[in-house]
Amino acid sequence: MKSSMNLEPVRPTGMELVFMYRCPHCARDIPVPSPVSPDLTRCGICGNYFPIVPVDEQSLYFIKIILQNGLAAVDPDFF
Repeated sequence: MKSSMNLEPVRPTGMELVFMYRCPHCARDIPVPSPVSPDLTRCGICGNYFPIVPVDEQSLYFIKIILQNGLAAVDPDFF
């Protein structure tokens, strides 16, 4: 197995948008990755479930297309 010191940096292969929802029970912000349909989410802090409002799927596609699914967001000064 190679040492981690010899590994080349890896570019992203995709992206996901994370939306923050405030838990109505404990008021903590809970991250939810791209919720495109109504759902219940569970707060990782207090453990309670609560319903969330979905985000527009077309808006997610637009952002992913603009950023070439994350590839265009890579810091050009890094390489």
